[in-house]
Amino acid sequence: MPYNTLAIHRLVALTEQQSHLAPDIPFTVDCAHAVMQFHVGCRAAFCLRKAAALDVLVAAGLVVPSTAHPR
Repeated sequence: MPYNTLAIHRLVALTEQQSHLAPDIPFTVDCAHAVMQFHVGCRAAFCLRKAAALDVLVAAGLVVPSTAHPR
């Protein structure tokens, strides 16, 4: 079923468990950035997809993980 707005698409994605699974292949940096934006409401400790995206961005030197608030 197509979703007409990005907000509805994001709501559905956040409630469907399969959208939080780890990817089969590593993300590219651009894809990881998009995943981080899409999963902004998720915690990396619980969302394997966001965790994988965060790992890519950390490895690329684009994100410095917080030492005060570890994921």
